[in-house]
Amino acid sequence: MLRIAYSKLSTKVLGNLSNRSLEVISPAYQSGVLQHNPIVEVLTAKNKDYQDVVIKQTYSGLGDPVAQADMLRDKLFRNLRRMLQGMAAFGHSSKSKAAEALLTVFEETGDINNLSYADENMVIRTLIKRLDEPENMGHLSTAVVKDEYEALRLAQEAFEKVSAEQTDANSALRQKMSASSARRELELALRNVFSLVSAMKDVAGWGDLYHDLDELLKEARQSNRKPKKEVPEEGA
Repeated sequence: MLRIAYSKLSTKVLGNLSNRSLEVISPAYQSGVLQHNPIVEVLTAKNKDYQDVVIKQTYSGLGDPVAQADMLRDKLFRNLRRMLQGMAAFGHSSKSKAAEALLTVFEETGDINNLSYADENMVIRTLIKRLDEPENMGHLSTAVVKDEYEALRLAQEAFEKVSAEQTDANSALRQKMSASSARRELELALRNVFSLVSAMKDVAGWGDLYHDLDELLKEARQSNRKPKKEVPEEGA
């Protein structure tokens, strides 16, 4: 009888057993005793689900790009503000007056220190909206910082883009079936195949398939065993 204690198999051993079982079964499914048998199709589908869930990451892997994009917009936000602060210190020139007007917008919008991504987004979005107003665009031109402002605006757009990609990717990953659910369904699919082959093992044409699968089960049991700790010899 083709049996194994599935609960004792590690995640990887179970996945390997399923993959190799399908390799052994494939010829019988294509033109042999299991030809076009639906239980093989079920096993194939459940194995794919299981492999996808096992190898998938819990999160999108976009955490670093999001953090880097955030650091860039933070840096540009602070650099632009410092430029304006330095410019405002130079008397009553048109450039210093434009810088003072722009700094007022920064002050009214708020700082970004120690804010969450979401709160920081609100601050910088509001700032950009205010700076895009005709009057403030004029001040940016007078202060000769339109290029620096454009760099900040593009950095904010880049952050929002990669942040949205991260949100979508994480949502898609969480919607996949859980690893425990995928495992249960794969175990059931394997049991059904093994049970059928076991029941038919004495019928002509089924014996070789039975013995090949039996060897795979033996290998799975062996692979799953943890190596015993060596006992040191006396006097060692």
